[in-house]
Amino acid sequence: MKLISTDFSNLDKKTIYDFGDDEAIDALLNDEKTTRDEITREFFDEAESMVRFQWMQDLAGMLLHTDPNAKKFFKAIKKEFDKYFKHRHEMGKKGIIID
Repeated sequence: MKLISTDFSNLDKKTIYDFGDDEAIDALLNDEKTTRDEITREFFDEAESMVRFQWMQDLAGMLLHTDPNAKKFFKAIKKEFDKYFKHRHEMGKKGIIID
């Protein structure tokens, strides 16, 4: 199990399929009790950013002990979460609710 890409730019346009090898993806889906038929690339096209990032974070967490680049991946995802929550907080100050 390993990462197949270490290009962590534009994470909001990528999915777990851009980062995990087949073994890692299958293990993650098995842990989540789902399949590739349900969690497809198209699923992520329609999902909100937080859903995309949560799946990536779960993948990174699973790979932390098998791939040294997973720690960098995990940190890159954390930055995306931080940006999202900062934006949500700023919008809340303006009276706009983001959920």
